[in-house]
Amino acid sequence: MSRPPYEPMDLKSLRCFEEMAKHESLTRASLELGISDAAVSQRIKSLEKFLGVKLYEARGGTVRLTEAGERTRDFATRLFEELQDFEDAIGDGKAIGSIVLSADASVLQYQLPAIVDEFSQAHPYAKLRLLNRISGETVDLVRRNEVDLGIIPERDLPSGVTFHPWRTFKSYIIVPRGHPLARKAPPTIDGILTEETLSRYPQVVGEIESDEHNRIRAGLERLGLPYNVALEVGNNETVKHYVAHGYGIAVVSGLSLTPEDEAAFHIVEIPKDFDSETVYGVVLRKDKYVSAPLAALLGLLNVKHGKSPPQ
Repeated sequence: MSRPPYEPMDLKSLRCFEEMAKHESLTRASLELGISDAAVSQRIKSLEKFLGVKLYEARGGTVRLTEAGERTRDFATRLFEELQDFEDAIGDGKAIGSIVLSADASVLQYQLPAIVDEFSQAHPYAKLRLLNRISGETVDLVRRNEVDLGIIPERDLPSGVTFHPWRTFKSYIIVPRGHPLARKAPPTIDGILTEETLSRYPQVVGEIESDEHNRIRAGLERLGLPYNVALEVGNNETVKHYVAHGYGIAVVSGLSLTPEDEAAFHIVEIPKDFDSETVYGVVLRKDKYVSAPLAALLGLLNVKHGKSPPQ
């Protein structure tokens, strides 16, 4: 469609559509933008008229994008990210802007502090926001472009989201110091993996349906051993707390073990036969525009992705 050069696309209308598409709701978009539902709707209708296509359908209170709407949403996301990066770069040349990263509590607590410190020292003008979310929520946030990146255990992903391996962690059994299993000698994997021991000393677990525990349960089933759960308590830090207080033994990922834990527990490595290693990685949208601060953070995470920001 040919138009005179003085009739560009209205960016306010495009922003309204992007917010509506992101949240799949006119009401949510209006709340985010601080304008009325009617104003959002009117601007999107104006954008549809300008483009000459239908961008979405509303049925039963839900919003469904057309094929043209999906392409417009992706274009709008890239455009506004690049506009933000341009505004950052045109200033004093420093890496400024904000990054939102989502990961579970153990990753945030045990694996990221040194990286966050290095990033903050190298890029004091960039703002980093860390969200504590479980893996499924992190993937959904990345897919909807509501966070810039996530760190999760390897898993199946929806189309449009990529996984970049980062670190591999082994799994361990922790037994508190002074436990009956350790009175005569430090516990061993052979001494723990018996029907009598596992029946007598139950396990404290985090998310009982997590991939890690499903793998351990499958390994025990292959050996004909019981998966005896005494208490389901949450994340790895909470698991360690209850094991230390005598509620049982536990399987934890090496990502959450510290030198202090070596003083509190006997730590026994689980054999690879149990598929006990977990690969954690960085998840990104395939079409994610990599701004200057995001590129710097990905560099610290040893992840290569996307195009470079303007210099």
